[in-house]
Amino acid sequence: MKVLFLLISLGFGLTSFTQPAIKTFAFEQDNVPGTKPAGVTDENGNLVRKVAAKKNYFIFLSFNKAYHITPTQVFIRGNPLTVTSTLIRKTPIELVNNNIPNKPQKITLVPATSNKVLEIQVNEAPGENAKSTTVQKLTNKNEVVVVYSWKKKTYFLTLKKLKKLDPVFNE
Repeated sequence: MKVLFLLISLGFGLTSFTQPAIKTFAFEQDNVPGTKPAGVTDENGNLVRKVAAKKNYFIFLSFNKAYHITPTQVFIRGNPLTVTSTLIRKTPIELVNNNIPNKPQKITLVPATSNKVLEIQVNEAPGENAKSTTVQKLTNKNEVVVVYSWKKKTYFLTLKKLKKLDPVFNE
């Protein structure tokens, strides 16, 4: 009986030291700007140039509702970026692609779940560039590295590849 009690308490003790199970969903989408007519000038007489294409990133973390996790930084292809996060109250999370107006496509980014879901918004401002050796090793092998804190400790989530979504064409 004592052995059984010891094994059960050891099992509970070990689970309190492991990091939470987190499922990561990460997508990349090209955002192609519309074209500007040739020879257009602004109100100061300066030639208006075409805007460079951007990338939209959609990153979501799904984990048990009992956990409180705070994403602090994201590295995409080795580039450090600052982040803000938002708690998502309703799943599934879908994106509508209106490239073909008569046939909009729904893409499920996060399936329906009873877990807590955080959306991570990547800011264009670069984040802190001081990489530890651990972060450097992780960014060399993975396209996405999410740095988060849980119970006052820092942890890392990695994703080998971003899933590519169809580009958005603006007018």
